[in-house]
Amino acid sequence: MFTIHVSNVNYAWLDAIKLIQQYGVPEDSRAGRVSVMPGPVTTIYNQPRQRVLFDAVRDANPVFHLHEALWMLAGRNDATGLDIFVSDFSARFAEEDGRQHGAYGYRWRNHFTNVRDFAGVDMDQLDVVVDMLARDPGTRQAVIAMWDAEVDLDQPRLKDKPCNTHIYLRLRITPRTAGASASGLMVQADLRELDMAVMCRSNDIVWGCYGANAVHFSILQEYLAARMGVEMGRLTQFSFNWHMYSATKHLADIVGAEAGIMGGYPGTVPLVTCPNTFDAEVAAYVQDPSLATLGEFDNEFLTRTAWPMYMANIERKAGNTATSALTWAESIQAPDWRKATMAWLERKIKK
Repeated sequence: MFTIHVSNVNYAWLDAIKLIQQYGVPEDSRAGRVSVMPGPVTTIYNQPRQRVLFDAVRDANPVFHLHEALWMLAGRNDATGLDIFVSDFSARFAEEDGRQHGAYGYRWRNHFTNVRDFAGVDMDQLDVVVDMLARDPGTRQAVIAMWDAEVDLDQPRLKDKPCNTHIYLRLRITPRTAGASASGLMVQADLRELDMAVMCRSNDIVWGCYGANAVHFSILQEYLAARMGVEMGRLTQFSFNWHMYSATKHLADIVGAEAGIMGGYPGTVPLVTCPNTFDAEVAAYVQDPSLATLGEFDNEFLTRTAWPMYMANIERKAGNTATSALTWAESIQAPDWRKATMAWLERKIKK
């Protein structure tokens, strides 16, 4: 067992490169030659909200990472909706009907059926675990499933099956000592933090673990914590088969990863400011991002961070990277997403 315990994804990526270079073993896989760790790897993030990767060599696409995470929260599986960010996404991952078989968000919110109370009704697992932890903060049974043996086992023809299979949630409560004040006894509420652990059967460290997954699951954790009215705790990812494809080893450069942590992590802004309306708003935004221009969303992350990023991508695809795309990027409210998007666009100009 190997453990990476860091504050954020940039430090995790740096440690991951060193780890795979030191201990990785060559091996063949279904999708090509890999360098794989001889045992499972656990990555623990103390600050999971610091989710944006800045390594210029890795050149992660921040617009795609964020919007795929929002697409997941909306419970979607129509992969063609992501082609606007990665042009061949549905060609690579969707079945003939245009749907991604193992789409995480769809598994979270629509795939499984509630046979206990309402036979035949789709079960939103996110609603269920929020309710469970509200009723019993000490429960150890708040589990979200992404793997479905009935449709995933022994199905070699499918283009996509969930790599991350289960999520475990724990509400960690830290008692706070009452302090004395001039007016008498001052009592502070206990600190409540939502810890989340993600189980992964097979984890590509370049495109998956320290790219998309760090965003997807920290976004989910922040969303759930906001609905519960608690703080984000630690995010842990357990990777049973932790590997890097030989074809992508040029992206794992220690110098580039070290440069990504220089200057510290820029600020963040909350994903959810109005939990009561977020589900409806993120669903509406994913269906039609232009709705963010109406200024009617309560959750300003969608209008002031996601929407400018979306438009920066639209202008980039239209060939206006050096002009309109950068202008949109400069207007992104969240400092981390703004920095990443601007740097990503500037690298496209240099190419």
